[in-house]
Amino acid sequence: MAKAGEAVQIRYAGRDDLYQVAAFLHDCWQAEYRQIVSDDFLDTMTIEERHEGLLKRFDEGSSDFLIMLDDNIMIGASVFGKSFTEGYERDGEISAIYLRHDFIGQGYGHVFFTRIEQELAAKGYDNLVMDLLGGNARALKFYLAHGYEHADDRHIRLGENDYPLVVVRKKITP
Repeated sequence: MAKAGEAVQIRYAGRDDLYQVAAFLHDCWQAEYRQIVSDDFLDTMTIEERHEGLLKRFDEGSSDFLIMLDDNIMIGASVFGKSFTEGYERDGEISAIYLRHDFIGQGYGHVFFTRIEQELAAKGYDNLVMDLLGGNARALKFYLAHGYEHADDRHIRLGENDYPLVVVRKKITP
């Protein structure tokens, strides 16, 4: 295993990579949200549905995808581009960023996150926005440590339940 920022590779995912990205994101959701979201909802999620959604975003050009590899094994995946968050449509948005659990806390997240922010800044966005489930305290702490500020509280319906959603935002300084 390489140290964060050394032998790891970060590259854009192509259309042919998206099934693997969908599977990776699906596995991360299953592992990370069992204590936050109902099992009933998580059990209805499929890789195929996520894959279809990623293909749609890829084909319409609304999102880009970066993956992080260590020895050609995917250890991170992200989805980012124009914001889909109501009220923040002019911002860039990181829709998803996940690391394999055994790579968390070793600096990989910082390296990956910084690269995604750089890509969004290069696309001309002045502000970045993200929304996350309210019960995801570790992610909120990470984003606040990277200069994001609490912008809004909302709710999201997943399956039969409503969940708190926290919107965080950051101004990019040129």
